[in-house]
Amino acid sequence: MEIAIIGLLVVSIVLIAFSYFQREPIKEVEQELETLQLSAMQEIYKLKKKMKVLEEELLETNIVVRKHSEIDPSIARQIISKHQNGMSPEAIARAERVSVEDVNMIIKDNERVLV
Repeated sequence: MEIAIIGLLVVSIVLIAFSYFQREPIKEVEQELETLQLSAMQEIYKLKKKMKVLEEELLETNIVVRKHSEIDPSIARQIISKHQNGMSPEAIARAERVSVEDVNMIIKDNERVLV
């Protein structure tokens, strides 16, 4: 009986000592996980920042229609499309039922987009 108690006591001491040594890898894994989380958050931040810049660039390159103009943006897109396909401003004005001046204004305002 005494041998069993001594054996269990020795086993418990060995297991306690073993558990102290096992805590180190867990801490290392936790540190690695924390590092990965931080780097992932940094990457997400960078991507969001790049997305914002790209969105701003896209908004800048959208077709420009002057505020004082009565022309609908969808008509302006059609005017730009027809101009890119080689139609003359006069033909575009007749097709879209707008003035030649408005057609020329939209083409001029969107020269940067057309290049």
